[in-house]
Amino acid sequence: MVDFTETVRSFIEKEMMTQAHKGTLSPSDSLIDKGIVDSLGVQRLIAYLEQEFDLQIADTEIVPENFETIGSVVNFINYKLTAKG
Repeated sequence: MVDFTETVRSFIEKEMMTQAHKGTLSPSDSLIDKGIVDSLGVQRLIAYLEQEFDLQIADTEIVPENFETIGSVVNFINYKLTAKG
């Protein structure tokens, strides 16, 4: 299992966080509850993941559990990469 935490955190901090959200973002912080990622943000994150990691993300995989935290996104990436073979 590869740790993509910093890669994902860097994208979120650079592309999705406003000045009001700047600060330490831990892998377990809720991106949704903190208002960092909304429905449009999830779509931007999915587009990034598909391009950056050469993934195909199905509509059925777009559930809060996969995008709630940086940690859950990293786990999802590893799951997809393992399934991809």
